[in-house]
Amino acid sequence: MHQRLDAASGPLVETLAAYLESGRSLEAAARALFVHPNTVRYRLRRIAQVSGWDAADAREGFVLQVALVLGRLAGAGAAS
Repeated sequence: MHQRLDAASGPLVETLAAYLESGRSLEAAARALFVHPNTVRYRLRRIAQVSGWDAADAREGFVLQVALVLGRLAGAGAAS
């Protein structure tokens, strides 16, 4: 999933991480990313289209959060 989001658009992974780390708050994620909340909404829709997982849904959001962590761990392992 991480590669699919990276290939689709650079800021999607960053937006997903900010959204999940902010407790699924559009406004807090927008502030963290220095973008308008509508931009976060749009990117979350794109994430759902590309990945097939909806970050706003509690269960699917958890799956996406785990995927982000695993992607970061895999990236850290590949770098060393």
